[in-house]
Amino acid sequence: MRRVSPFAAAALRLSAPVLVWALHFAAVYGFTGLACARGWASAVPGAVGAASVIAAAAALAIVAAGWRRRAELESWLSAALGGFALVAIAYEALGAWIVPACA
Repeated sequence: MRRVSPFAAAALRLSAPVLVWALHFAAVYGFTGLACARGWASAVPGAVGAASVIAAAAALAIVAAGWRRRAELESWLSAALGGFALVAIAYEALGAWIVPACA
């Protein structure tokens, strides 16, 4: 079994928050577009809420893991990026809840 190099582990730690945010972004706006095209506008708030809760939990897990090892620069930066991802996830969810889905 091959061990993961330190560079690959650090790169994964640093890119994980951005990947969580990007997956949330794609899921929310992709489902909203599909729902508007198919006439499922009533399903959008629930789906956005579910996707946001899952993404926020993943971002919080990244923040917690980075905060535990905050003495390392990569872990501290991962926690900070997780915090930014959490703010971005909340901002996307807020927009989806305030603006009508298929207006």
